[in-house]
Amino acid sequence: MWKHQKFPHDNLVTTQGSSLQVVKQGVYNTQAGPDFSNAQLKIDQLDWVGHVEVHLKSSDWFAHQHHQDSNYDAVILHVVWEDDVPVVTQSGMPLSTLELSKIVSPILIKQYKKQFLQRPQWIPCEEQIHTIDSMVWTHWKERLLIELIERKSKLIEELLKEFKNDWEAVCFMLLAKNFGLNVNGASFLEVAKAIPFHVIRKNWD
Repeated sequence: MWKHQKFPHDNLVTTQGSSLQVVKQGVYNTQAGPDFSNAQLKIDQLDWVGHVEVHLKSSDWFAHQHHQDSNYDAVILHVVWEDDVPVVTQSGMPLSTLELSKIVSPILIKQYKKQFLQRPQWIPCEEQIHTIDSMVWTHWKERLLIELIERKSKLIEELLKEFKNDWEAVCFMLLAKNFGLNVNGASFLEVAKAIPFHVIRKNWD
């Protein structure tokens, strides 16, 4: 609901009685830390920029130990379905809270339950896959594999060109990139490229 702003925005008020205006809901975070980063809000006509944390109940703030984590001190709004206890940050500051259960339309909840909670689905068209011709299905999977290999080999070719066909240097850089996995891979690659490989060669024993 917060991500897609599925609630009325007229006369929004926090549970503390402050007026609230959502300028930007923030960027959804799938990693550790607050749920939405870089949100922009107006609370009692003051501009706020920071993070938004979302819970079913406000008491989940304490259940998840956020009150002992300084990473959550930059949270400017706590969005909950039910506000059951007051919340403060690690520094002792009261946290502005928006309670959605009192403003979200029951019709929206009914539609959500009807569309998404009746039966778990992997994708909406999962029951139609058997209608696809087996030849088309096989060629499509082969094409996906080819595109994956092309994408991976393109990076290798670019690095070889940049580092004058030094395969060992390129191997080192790609190892570093893969240690960073999906989240930090690009940063790890840039760090590896910044290290002169002759330094690595001198010390690789």
